[in-house]
Amino acid sequence: MTDPRNALHIDHLTMQFGGVVAVDDLTMDINEGEIVALIGPNGAGKTTAFNAVTGVYPPTNGEISFHGEPIVRARPAGKMKKLYQGDRSRIFTGPVLRPTPDRITGLGIARTFQNIRLFAGLTVLENVLLAQHLRRHSGFISAALHLNGEEERDRKARALELLDIAGLAGVRDEMAVSLPYGRQRLLEIIRALATGPSLLLLDEPAAGMNPQETLELARFIQKLRRDFALTVFVIEHHMDLVMNISDRVYVIEFGRLISQGTPAQVQADPAVIRAYLGGEDE
Repeated sequence: MTDPRNALHIDHLTMQFGGVVAVDDLTMDINEGEIVALIGPNGAGKTTAFNAVTGVYPPTNGEISFHGEPIVRARPAGKMKKLYQGDRSRIFTGPVLRPTPDRITGLGIARTFQNIRLFAGLTVLENVLLAQHLRRHSGFISAALHLNGEEERDRKARALELLDIAGLAGVRDEMAVSLPYGRQRLLEIIRALATGPSLLLLDEPAAGMNPQETLELARFIQKLRRDFALTVFVIEHHMDLVMNISDRVYVIEFGRLISQGTPAQVQADPAVIRAYLGGEDE
């Protein structure tokens, strides 16, 4: 049974590609209002776990619940019944649940990507407006006949408010890909926020940022958590960012959970030191 405080509960998640196990029997919880980090060496399976949560592809086995309701459920099927290397293939007996990414977003889960995926042919403002499309109330005909003017004005005002939060309102008419790299990262976060999530997943948001930009990003994420009552789940390699913003940290290596706790607890864990530095810790 999931804890009623859980915004997200990942239960024995396994992602296996042929004979390769990318995520191995991962169980973790993220409570409402927390900032939780998932860290680990390159290739540990972090983004693969994100992809399972957001419906990019279905897991091999496991269940994911959002606010206590199962949204993803899978068990080995077809050829994978023979290839499956885990021992929990029969514990998830309910209906298989394989929602598409747009359905996951509609539930209130938004994400950014390790590699920036802005719409290159659109302006800064248009990128945010397009993200709001998910929450529109008017239908296609109303939009085509321009009968939804009030709603469109409200959406533009809201998009500008969000851009202002990130200091991007002044460049709203510039092409998104013309922005400096750090500002593109901020725009991608704002675009995710425009879908109206309660859970925000950030995949290496500080990638490519310099130390000053990383510090400003940490403050920005904390502000978003506070001002929008968000729960934040973040993958990150910048340990300064992780230690500054996280309430709790999970660490995986080769897809398996090796440590969890507060930032201080995880940072001092010999298993984590070995995973990052190799060899025996002294």
